[in-house]
Amino acid sequence: MVQLGFGLCLTAVAYASAALAKCVPAPPASPPVDCNGKTYTYNSLAGFGSIPSNARDQFGDTISTGSSLSIKNWKKEGKKYTGTMYGLPDRGWNTKGTQNTIPRVHIYDITFTPSPAASVARPSGPNIKFAYKKTILLTDPHGTPLTGLDPDFTASGGLTFPGFPVMPTSTYPGDGFGGAGPGGKRICLDAEAIFLSDDGSFWISDEYGPFVYKFNKDGKMLAAIQPPDALLPIRKGAVSYNSNTPPIYNATQIPVPGDPDHGRQNNQGFEGLTVSPDGKTLFVMLQSAARQEGGASSTKRRNTRFLKYSITKDSRPRITYEAEWVVPLPTFKNPAGNTRVAAQSEIHYISDTQFLVLPRDSSAGRGQADPLSQYRHVDVVDVSAATNIKGTKFDDIKNGNITSGGIENPSDTLVSGITPAVLCPFLDYNLNEQLNKFTASDGTAVRNGPLASDPTNHGLGLLNEKWEALALVPVNDVVKGADSKDEYYLFTLSDNDFITNNGFINFGKVPYTDDTATVPFLENQALVFKITLPKGSKPLIA
Repeated sequence: MVQLGFGLCLTAVAYASAALAKCVPAPPASPPVDCNGKTYTYNSLAGFGSIPSNARDQFGDTISTGSSLSIKNWKKEGKKYTGTMYGLPDRGWNTKGTQNTIPRVHIYDITFTPSPAASVARPSGPNIKFAYKKTILLTDPHGTPLTGLDPDFTASGGLTFPGFPVMPTSTYPGDGFGGAGPGGKRICLDAEAIFLSDDGSFWISDEYGPFVYKFNKDGKMLAAIQPPDALLPIRKGAVSYNSNTPPIYNATQIPVPGDPDHGRQNNQGFEGLTVSPDGKTLFVMLQSAARQEGGASSTKRRNTRFLKYSITKDSRPRITYEAEWVVPLPTFKNPAGNTRVAAQSEIHYISDTQFLVLPRDSSAGRGQADPLSQYRHVDVVDVSAATNIKGTKFDDIKNGNITSGGIENPSDTLVSGITPAVLCPFLDYNLNEQLNKFTASDGTAVRNGPLASDPTNHGLGLLNEKWEALALVPVNDVVKGADSKDEYYLFTLSDNDFITNNGFINFGKVPYTDDTATVPFLENQALVFKITLPKGSKPLIA
């Protein structure tokens, strides 16, 4: 029997008589994984596509979409699938300093045409197409635009509104880009994850606070969730939301100390957000451990916090903090042989007790000095036996330590009485026997690591460093809210950090060229994995 591609095969008899033999499906990309009695299978890489780095939105600004995504209107049309993608950029171009870009959500029509015959010997070209539609700008409750600027050094004096907490706020001179203007004060948002509700409203998690916000379909803020006290960043005894990322117009504007003493670490806020399919329960996860729990160390930051809230669907939702668990992030060996923690970049609801999570390494991939990633995964978190640590003992602003050692010498050893969630390794992005079944628009193989035919690592097929988005859509007919065969396409996007040699900010008025990477530009890459979830799963389809 000769294997031609996924699920396609011919016997030798077929070559002589064109008579097809019964086909045996291709084996899965990796063996099925059991997580607390539930089986997950990574069947194959099913798709690759990208958005050019010089793409611009309706306001003239450079587009990035990779922090998170949500897919709606998914349907099968013959041999292809179509849908609407809501793509979330983070705080704007900031490799040379944060600036006054208005946070936003981009909307695309997407077309996905599976290539089941793709193989390493006969790879497929890109089979995911993106057609830009429009962009929603995000505002505060009174309609003033939000900003991507780093917040002020202290939270006192921050903006608030009736029914809202004091929120991370930036006071800026001029136009906030280094040019002339009246100056101003705006709520800050470093957007990291999105959930789109059926009515068009959406929840977005934030890295600065870390906060969670709800917006209506037009982008106006409706609600805000402030985290438990133990996660609030503290400097010199006061809340300080600044993340030590100075503005583009003043590189000396840095906080003292640079890192918070307590709470979320700089740029390690609510990176992951997901919601139950009925829209009644919201979950958020810190990217890695809080400062007082090892968050300052790349080797100790593995015990991160995972929070659960009940939410109503009202325009001003009632929000109840219900539970909190500890999730042990995975570790890996870097090229020097040192152990490092793989911080997480997204989560996705499978059931009330199991979730997908996207942990990965950093500083490896296209645009980095090292092209070879050591760890990029979609793993499974099970909280069914985890201790609910919600309460004053672990949410206190002064103590609240879930690990031993305290603020002075935090460790990654959990204090007695805490049973963490279980983490089950599942899907490995970096399998070249799967990646190589596709080529990028320039014809280079999709891959992890160096390639002899691309000695400079400039080829568009080399995977980007930052993979930060997950969305599930059904392969087959949907019956009672789930795929009839438990088969799903798992979409994932990379964040290109707005790195381009043809960029624009401030409503297209200010051009820029980013020279911080080893390549002139990074496209927004997308992958699609075909997976099988546990029998009878009813995951979030979005």
